[in-house]
Amino acid sequence: MTPLIDVVFLLLTFFVISFKIVMPEGDFGIKMPLTGGETVPTAAQPLPVEPVRVRLVADVAGNLVDIQVGTSHLGPDPQKLREQVIKLVETVASEQERKNLEAIIDYDYHLKFQHTIDALTAISGYLSDNTVIPLIDKVNFVNK
Repeated sequence: MTPLIDVVFLLLTFFVISFKIVMPEGDFGIKMPLTGGETVPTAAQPLPVEPVRVRLVADVAGNLVDIQVGTSHLGPDPQKLREQVIKLVETVASEQERKNLEAIIDYDYHLKFQHTIDALTAISGYLSDNTVIPLIDKVNFVNK
């Protein structure tokens, strides 16, 4: 019986020492459907804001040719995309609606990865006097 208890304590010690605490993951902004009875948002639940749709168009070599926000064509400059997103964020009235603002990036399949990262950087925020100014936190990706 004594050797069995020794082995159990050795195993327990091994598992306690090798245990790694994992940090909890962040909020992924998952939107659950409304329950059956709720059809109209209440005062506590704000009206949903239409997502900002961004289209990244590539040529056959995978280089960025055009950035489209809605029906606007901005050319291949991510800075123009940032300026457009800043204008859109400023039009949103309340702070709660700004937190619920979402962007959908639709990109060509053969677009080079760096251009997608540049667009994501332009949408998510910028630095001003060593202060991070957030724009849109929730971003979804779709490719065609």
